[in-house]
Formats: sequence, structure tokens, C-alpha cells
Amino acid sequence: MKKLFVLVLVAMVSTVTFAQISWNAKAGINMSNFTGIDGAKMKVGYQFGVGMEYAFTDMWSVQPSLMFVGNGAKEDVSGGESINPVYLQIPIMAAARFPVSESVNIVGKVGPYLGFGLGGKYGDDKIFDKEGMDGKRFDFGLGVGAGAEFGKFLVGLDFLFGLTEVMDWGKDSPKNMSIALSVGYKF
Repeated sequence: MKKLFVLVLVAMVSTVTFAQISWNAKAGINMSNFTGIDGAKMKVGYQFGVGMEYAFTDMWSVQPSLMFVGNGAKEDVSGGESINPVYLQIPIMAAARFPVSESVNIVGKVGPYLGFGLGGKYGDDKIFDKEGMDGKRFDFGLGVGAGAEFGKFLVGLDFLFGLTEVMDWGKDSPKNMSIALSVGYKF
């Protein structure tokens, strides 16, 4: 039992001594829509924010971020008004890094995200207002992504699938869905 305890302790200490933290800034575009609503079309949005990476080994890390994201959809009717909610999203991705060359890596990542609705409009109505659309501020979902690192420069493609209903629309239960392309820089 003592040998097992010592082995676990040595493994934990070696993991903690290797751990490295780096910071990054990212910006990009996304295509978003709502699942569960007939007649909704994808719309172009934006995203920008900061993130960190806590590397356990050369291969494995966790990558939390703090992102401002413009999600929503377009109506498939004449006039085609856009639904434009703005969220503060916190994706927490587990990442695996695969080296291609000395300064180029391919990264795969997966994990949950939390979102908090900050504001937005649909026509003249405020989305997160009881007199407006009665949007639900909390969003939760899963993300999966792939990216490349070129030295300190980052390029990523992420898919986010919402699991919570974000608006109270009777029989429909809209959930956020987006595909995002981003570029960034690692500090």
C-alpha cells in the first residue's frame, strides 16, 4: 500500500512540475442557427475573447476560454429578420496536441461550454426581457473542435451544440448551434 501511495504521489508531483500555463487571444466568425425551429436559417455572427491553456504533458491540456459570441438565426420569411442574441461563453475543452513538425501542431479538442445571455434584439424586441422575447439567459452544450498551431499563431474550427432550450416558444424548443472559424495568438 505504501508503494502505491508513493507511486501516485510521484506521478502527481511530476505532472504538477510539468504543467505549463499559456494565454491566448482569439477572434473569428461563426455561422449559427437554432435547432428545433422550422423556417430558421443560419446567420453569420462573430466571436472574440481570451483563453488559457494548462498543459499537463506535451500532448494533453485543458483549454478554458472567455468568449463574446453573437449567435442567433434568420427567419425564413419575407423580410428575413435576424434573431441576434449575444452571449458570454465559457468553453472548457480537453485538448490533445499532435506534432507535425518542430513548430506546427494539430490539436483536437472536446468539452462542455456554459453561456450567459448578455443582450440582443429581434426587430424592436429585446431577447432577454420579459416584455420582449423571454429568452433564457443560461445556455449549456457540448463542443468539439480541431485546430492548427503555427508557432504562436492559432487557427481553429469549432462546432458547438446547445443542450438547453434558450427561448420559450411554445411547442418549439430552440437550442443554439454554431460552427466557428477563429484565428489567434498565443502569449
